[in-house]
Amino acid sequence: YIYFRPGRGPEPGLDTRTPLMGARFPRELDLLSARAIRFSPSGALQFSSPRRWEPRWTKRLVQQGRFQPITARKWVSAGARYLCWVRPDEPLPDVCGRTKHLAHHGGFAFLFHGLEEPDTDQRDRYFAIVAEPDLARGERASSVAPDIVRCTTSLPFNLMETPRGHSTAQLEKLLELARRERWALVRHLLAEYPHFAAEKDAKGITLLHICAERNIMDAELLTSLKDHGSEWESTDDLGRTPESLASRSFRALARTIWGLSPDLFEDPEGWFRFWDRNANGVLEPEELGHALASAYHCDDVAVQWVKSYVNVNHRSGVDQANVLGPRGLLHMLQTSEEFAGLRQKRKPPLFLGRDGPLRESDHVCLLHLEDQLERLRGEYGWQAGKPAPRQALPLPLPAPSPEGSADPEERMRTARGILGFTFEQTRGLSGHAWRGGFRIDFAGQQGLDDGGLTKAWAAEIAFALWGDNVLFDARPPGVFFKPDDVETLPLDGVQVPSVDIYSWTGRFVAYALYQRCLVDCRLCAWAFRFLSRAGSPRHFFHSRCATPEWDDSHEGEDSMLADLASLDHTVANNLWRVRHEMSEEDLRWLDFTCAGVELEPGGGDRQVTGADKAVYVRLFCTFLLKQRCQTNLQAFVTGFFDVLPARLLQGIPEEGVLRLLAGRAEVSDLQLSELEAIVVPAGLVPTKLRDHPKLREATRWFFQSVRAGDHAFRTRLLEFWLGVGRLPLAGVATLRPRPRLQIMVQADGPRGVKRIASWQEDRLPEGHTCGNELWLALPESYAQLHAKLHLAVENFEAGFALR
Repeated sequence: YIYFRPGRGPEPGLDTRTPLMGARFPRELDLLSARAIRFSPSGALQFSSPRRWEPRWTKRLVQQGRFQPITARKWVSAGARYLCWVRPDEPLPDVCGRTKHLAHHGGFAFLFHGLEEPDTDQRDRYFAIVAEPDLARGERASSVAPDIVRCTTSLPFNLMETPRGHSTAQLEKLLELARRERWALVRHLLAEYPHFAAEKDAKGITLLHICAERNIMDAELLTSLKDHGSEWESTDDLGRTPESLASRSFRALARTIWGLSPDLFEDPEGWFRFWDRNANGVLEPEELGHALASAYHCDDVAVQWVKSYVNVNHRSGVDQANVLGPRGLLHMLQTSEEFAGLRQKRKPPLFLGRDGPLRESDHVCLLHLEDQLERLRGEYGWQAGKPAPRQALPLPLPAPSPEGSADPEERMRTARGILGFTFEQTRGLSGHAWRGGFRIDFAGQQGLDDGGLTKAWAAEIAFALWGDNVLFDARPPGVFFKPDDVETLPLDGVQVPSVDIYSWTGRFVAYALYQRCLVDCRLCAWAFRFLSRAGSPRHFFHSRCATPEWDDSHEGEDSMLADLASLDHTVANNLWRVRHEMSEEDLRWLDFTCAGVELEPGGGDRQVTGADKAVYVRLFCTFLLKQRCQTNLQAFVTGFFDVLPARLLQGIPEEGVLRLLAGRAEVSDLQLSELEAIVVPAGLVPTKLRDHPKLREATRWFFQSVRAGDHAFRTRLLEFWLGVGRLPLAGVATLRPRPRLQIMVQADGPRGVKRIASWQEDRLPEGHTCGNELWLALPESYAQLHAKLHLAVENFEAGFALR
């Protein structure tokens, strides 16, 4: 075999080019190498023991047309079907896509299946040509000593092996020399037996295991091991790999030599650069999937889990800032229970039924929506902290239960009554009338102005709608619409068409968003994804359209399951396992039905198989998301867009409306610090005394007391002060009106202050939710303020922060 390439012109002082003879016009070529196999009548050609042939090598050589059918009867009877000559030092890809020289002198590869079939039994092998035995003097095969094993084949030569036990003894000798760190002898034996680089002893230990354990920072030796087939992920009988035994410096060196990715947690910047194959500063979804699968040493199912995770959570990829930032991907991986389980070879649920973090760009879009709503309210005369405009319709309602928090059943009874009265008075109003707004008038309740009453009304309506399973069906993350075959629902003792209730619910949700009300919205996120897509012409689909909205690809399937997870994450996780984990034995217990409804004609008699499980998953998702509650879901969307125009939702995250309504349920120390920064000094009243030491001392005690409270106290304080026990999703800075803390004092001389006569030190604090104000008597001590604040916050009437 002569290897050459077209010449590139003479080099000074060196001319290894030869003319290609026989051509009409001789062409200069660069001679690369010349090799030959010498056949000996006595069987001098010697082969290695059989070695594993990887499927990725088969695919490459099949594309080159290199495999030929086997006709030798002896090989055919053994099951071999195709044969290929592997060229000397032919480069073939390893597990990481890097090329390696498979057989220095060449060899033969055997396939035990068709060219288009997988190696399911892992029988494919290759035999590398190795150094020939000392038979060059014409020794006959019969003269070989009896303790030498000779295997005859259909080849014109014999396969020769060393004496029994010789190879094992030499390997043990090599490993013992390595343990004693006799590296000169190790190199000598390794040159004589290069295949020992990949061999294991009786305990599964390789030479690379010992090098890693002893931290041998010898790049030349490690390169030799790698070139001769040593595997970085080789596992001994105790489950240890060279990586698990190595120091950080050894791992870094070995990963460079093996062409592997730097460790994600030890060198995240290098890890990012390694996987950013197109060097555009962004890990695309495909790159990110491969990168995470490699970092966590995933098996086939775990690789699919990681790819699905990326398709669901990082469809646009991630840049370096979103990987390495304080709240970036790396921080999430270090704290994630799911990825910790993945490292332990467990497959955690892909969908968790909880909101993921918002990107900075999403926050910007939500702030823009807030600004648009503010302008729209201004067009109808609404101003933060001011009474309702004149055109607002009065809405007389029964009083809510003052003991609602202590007695949920009593609160539900009164809240359902408020819903019934509200529904009857507003069901026929136009969207324009809803934007004009309502002036809430609870029987027997005297609010300071209209903002706080609206917040309290919205909280009661939300509780009446979603506090039990009468009007909506329960789902793991919340509630969802009843199926379309439920035509009427009970409301305050009257049967009402379900489409009317759900259309009104859409108007209420839009009005709560319009009035900046934070409510405990338990409606599943799929309703808001559907709402967002319905508002965009390019996403809108017909209510009974059988054509899938999702691409017929792995990415499209993951998006479909992510949509289902926004309705029911438990079912979504189960379907993912059907698609990627369940065996044929498990699948045969399933049929093409969902909740007793056939997914296709005759579906009850059709078993799910591996061949049609993807069809089953798609039909299951389509039924739950598009068909079961389609009419009622469309009624909700129609009602929402009666009040707010669809253009407002363009560009915001699909679940942005839900997040704005729900706000942040937790009240962290950081958020309290942000609230304090807004209040001090700009929100301190009296304005002229805001810098007085007495006011600053009282303010400092106030926030000290709040921080000392637990989560329940903090949420009650927000309800007492702002009218709702949660903070806006976009941050404390978006609160309108701006929160104010009024210390009830007046000037006393040029530098002094004194209590207002009506606000002596024994008077409890008061919350005025319409203007987001909290009034506080000047305290004598921190202990006095702490006791009075807790007494007031923990005992005010549930749902109302009224005087």
